[in-house]
Amino acid sequence: MIVAACARGPGPVHVVSIRVAQGPIGESLREVGVGGAAIDDAVRSALVEAGFEIGEGGRPHRAEVEVLSVRLAPPNASGGPPRVEVAVQIELTSAEPARPSSAREAGAGWATLGPSPGKAWADALFAAARQASEGLALSFAAEAKPIGKAIEDLSSKDRRVRDHAIRVLAERRAVEAVPALIERLRDEDPRVTHRTIGALAQIGDERAVGPLIDLSRAGDPALAARVARLIGDIGGREAEGYLLTIEAGHPDHRVRSAAAEALAEMAERGRKAAEASASRK
Repeated sequence: MIVAACARGPGPVHVVSIRVAQGPIGESLREVGVGGAAIDDAVRSALVEAGFEIGEGGRPHRAEVEVLSVRLAPPNASGGPPRVEVAVQIELTSAEPARPSSAREAGAGWATLGPSPGKAWADALFAAARQASEGLALSFAAEAKPIGKAIEDLSSKDRRVRDHAIRVLAERRAVEAVPALIERLRDEDPRVTHRTIGALAQIGDERAVGPLIDLSRAGDPALAARVARLIGDIGGREAEGYLLTIEAGHPDHRVRSAAAEALAEMAERGRKAAEASASRK
């Protein structure tokens, strides 16, 4: 459970309004007695539990809620009772135009279907809203942390903490985090690995090129093509040499094409840099 995690910044985040998006999936909840008011209440309670304040105050944000999925799961092979599953997404957007910020998290919850179906659906909804709210609290907490603490968070056992730390370090282009981020290329969670790949490209430090090349050789052509483009964004001699090699000889046409495009973009950046340098002389 996250306790007031979002209050570690310059004062707690206040949620001044909650809007439940209308849609066919949300209508499925209303058919089982969980209408818009119940969704609003569940989200409100979950946000408070995660440390957000409801009502006017500092750091005001508006909440947008969307029901992503509603599912009745049949009994499993061992004869267990059926259960209901709900997934929701909560997005918080700053209500202050001069201080724009936003964060979005999804959560999933389930409950065993018993004699009171409406309660089961409500319990699953609250569990989903709580998971999303905890993710939002972690997101706001991560933004308030210094770079050193964010680097420490890369070793957290909680996948969400690692994920938010990577996002924050990428946004700050924290070159001092590159060695620790390279370690996360071997993360046990593929979502963290993919977030790390993008973060290293965003930071743009050439120390990441070699490890990214090693990762691209794992055998997945789609990953190799993505990494080729990102290595091109980072640039440097090692990147250029690798891209020339796979453009000429990689067995997958997608990878060859990505390498060719990355090389063309590198050449264009080099041309523009040379023109800019000549104009300053």
